[in-house]
Amino acid sequence: MWLYIWLAVTALSLVIEFITADMVSVWFTGGGIVAMILAACGLGWYVHVPVFIAVSFASMLAFRKLVLKKLGKGEVKTNSESAIGKDFTLLKPISFGNPGEIRINDVVWTAITADENESVPQGAVVTVKALKGNKYIVEVKNA
Repeated sequence: MWLYIWLAVTALSLVIEFITADMVSVWFTGGGIVAMILAACGLGWYVHVPVFIAVSFASMLAFRKLVLKKLGKGEVKTNSESAIGKDFTLLKPISFGNPGEIRINDVVWTAITADENESVPQGAVVTVKALKGNKYIVEVKNA
């Protein structure tokens, strides 16, 4: 009976992983396989249940960061960070002590330059270089 339970746990964890692809349940697959082998050997539930838990947890600890890094899912950019490296038109000029403005996805953001003394006219195309607090640091795009 336990052999079929572990087979179902293994299959279900694979199906959930294929549906979500978020590296959530794949760890239970390894634990389920090991527990299934132990159940097939005739060992009692008091052996394969703790082994299932231990193998699943150990595989998650050992491989999660590596797998997410390989899949490119380790670091999720926020909406504000996704603008870095993109070009925008300056809505309000930047001058000493007066930040400018850029529009990103229908939201107006404050824009400053890395050099406080630099002035940038309205309508100039700027590239977002970084996000500092709630202000974008921009650089004039070379034409």
